[in-house]
Amino acid sequence: MRITMIIPAAGSSTRHPPNKLLNMIGDKTVIEQTIETYFDFDFEILLITGYESEKIAENISLALQAKIQIIINDQYSKGLSESIKAGVRAAQDGCDYFGFSLGDKPFLKKETIETLLFELETNKSKILIPTFKGIVGHPTFFSQTYHSELLTISGDSGGRELLKTHAEDVTYFPVNDRGIILDMDTYYTNQNEN
Repeated sequence: MRITMIIPAAGSSTRHPPNKLLNMIGDKTVIEQTIETYFDFDFEILLITGYESEKIAENISLALQAKIQIIINDQYSKGLSESIKAGVRAAQDGCDYFGFSLGDKPFLKKETIETLLFELETNKSKILIPTFKGIVGHPTFFSQTYHSELLTISGDSGGRELLKTHAEDVTYFPVNDRGIILDMDTYYTNQNEN
């Protein structure tokens, strides 16, 4: 099973400036932590940058950069959909699934990814969406079947329109991992409340 993992990291971080992806968690930046989540798997990893693309690249170690492909999305101001389309266009030929995981999701457990991959292998879900206590999260997986439709999305809604259009093809898969829904905006909100 060939998977291209697309990590949109092009947004302008308006809620937590200057750029939440470059904040440190331990000895690594947020974006490095997110990328490393997927290194134990045989994925093609595409990082989609836009806002401060040069600064983001400068803050990713050369060792990590050697294992990924960085795609610059000049249209990032038009919304998340432009990063998704940039990733789909750049994906390797013949991949079975497009995976999507936002760049500010560094808390995901690798065991969760293993569980989701097992579900894909076993049941061949066309669209697989993990949930935690009923809340949808990342990474999401879309079959190659939706290649053309993913290239037609617009705005900041990501693949949500496809979930409505192809509701019968969506598998919502519960996992015991809050990391699938915890992004840096949520993290900072919780820190400020404590």
